[in-house]
Amino acid sequence: RGSGCARPCAAVPASFRRAPGGRTAGGTRGSGLRCWRPRPICRPRCGRRGADVRDIAGTGDRTGRLVTLAPVTDANWRAVADLAPHDEQRRFVAALGARYLLLSLREEVWTSLAVDAAGRTVGHVMWAYDADEDAHWIGGMLVDAAEQGRGVGRAALTLLLDDLAADPGCREIRLSVHPGNTAATRLYTTLGFLPTGLVEDDETVLAWTPPA
Repeated sequence: RGSGCARPCAAVPASFRRAPGGRTAGGTRGSGLRCWRPRPICRPRCGRRGADVRDIAGTGDRTGRLVTLAPVTDANWRAVADLAPHDEQRRFVAALGARYLLLSLREEVWTSLAVDAAGRTVGHVMWAYDADEDAHWIGGMLVDAAEQGRGVGRAALTLLLDDLAADPGCREIRLSVHPGNTAATRLYTTLGFLPTGLVEDDETVLAWTPPA
């Protein structure tokens, strides 16, 4: 699942995974970006659990801008597709947001959301629900290079965690991160993610449990 702030969440080495604990299916992934093939039982658009495809508002970043999550639409998909991390982050995240959009569209498992700050698209994040594991997953976290270092990634993840956790059926939210992505690991840890002891390919699986 990847993220891409200077950034904490990121990643997209090179392998789409079939499903949590499943075999690699070929494609791309990212710091916390597990990409598994669609199975009717866990397609978020079909009886899915968690955040609806709608605007999720809003909290501030470190500069005071209002950060919101919004559906990817005809009006903003180009801005999402053009998002790009710093060059050195490309071993952890997709080189362009377009890769995550294609994954959401073609696999029909992930739900992509635009991350907006003060009304402008500055990032991307996506989520999915895995019925086999009864767990939500977060991935594809990417903040444009020009927008990093302002707390956008933290604000976006906080919004998504709160929104997914509002579902009474939400038991656990997971993501995976490459051991070398220390910025992402630090962010996830400060948000309350803990190691599960599981490893997916070369990434450590972390989990966040909604407050009782």
